[in-house]
Amino acid sequence: MSTANANELGTEPPHDDQEYDGIHELDNPQPTWFKLIMVGTVIFAGAYWYWYHWGGSGKSIHQTYDAEYAEYRARRATIEAAEGAAISEESLAALAADGGAMTRGKAVFVQSCASCHTENGRGLVGPNLTDDFQIHGATRSDIYNTVKVGVPDKGMISWAPVLAPNDLAAVAAYVSTLRHTNVAEGKPPQGEKVAPFGK
Repeated sequence: MSTANANELGTEPPHDDQEYDGIHELDNPQPTWFKLIMVGTVIFAGAYWYWYHWGGSGKSIHQTYDAEYAEYRARRATIEAAEGAAISEESLAALAADGGAMTRGKAVFVQSCASCHTENGRGLVGPNLTDDFQIHGATRSDIYNTVKVGVPDKGMISWAPVLAPNDLAAVAAYVSTLRHTNVAEGKPPQGEKVAPFGK
């Protein structure tokens, strides 16, 4: 039986010369450079896996990120501790009596706080800052801490990462000067009644 007839019947015998349907397959070896690249890739992959994932001293991108983030948080905590030590009831009262600081504090308030408290502090989404009620604490320092850490469950962000330390203190001191000014058409009282700040 000829090869053509065997193909037609589907009973083609095996061919040692790897020829099929008139196409002759050559059994050429892979080039040496290709084999070297393949072997090098396998060796590199094994070394990489050991170095970064299986006991080596290499750090993965996740470990590197965690280490850098921990370092950042430590530096930030140090800076915040130093800034916090400089903020007191007395220092905020002094800022509230400083005309230049209050000009700056008002500018920051109008730019960053007016969307929730209105430009004169009478309250909109946020509470009225001009009456004699305060939701979080009663002191200037409490106002500063509220501005600094925010009130996330009420939608107020932490302003510490956004504002410069001097601006943060200035705007908190400025807010303290709004108390008991009782702007007309202010939002109804919220929180506990507190005394006006002394001069």
